[in-house]
Amino acid sequence: MIISTLSNGWYVFGNVMLRHMQW
Repeated sequence: MIISTLSNGWYVFGNVMLRHMQW
């Protein structure tokens, strides 16, 4: 569960960073 939550958090973080860089 902890690993899944951590992975999800990293996924969201990467998505936000990617969007910020794209803009």
